Amino acid sequence: MVKHDLNQALQRMRAKNIPLTPQRCAILTFLYAQGSYTTVKDICEALIVKYPHMNAMTVNSSLHVFKQLGLVNELPVAGASLRYEAAICS
Repeated sequence: MVKHDLNQALQRMRAKNIPLTPQRCAILTFLYAQGSYTTVKDICEALIVKYPHMNAMTVNSSLHVFKQLGLVNELPVAGASLRYEAAICS
């Protein structure tokens, strides 16, 4: 089984001087804890209790930053929502 390396992802964000907001940290933590691809909707539903003001726009903008930094992989699925998974493995 592949182990995703959250600490390495967080270090990469710090090295690039990208602000690590509580929401970004929660999204990364959620993604790196998953064993497979997940959707924006899944992320929102999982984190809404702790972050009631988090919405799809917040998640999408964070995922865009993560993708640019190589922290997540994006999987387009025909006729469905994009899927995301952690990209850094140890």
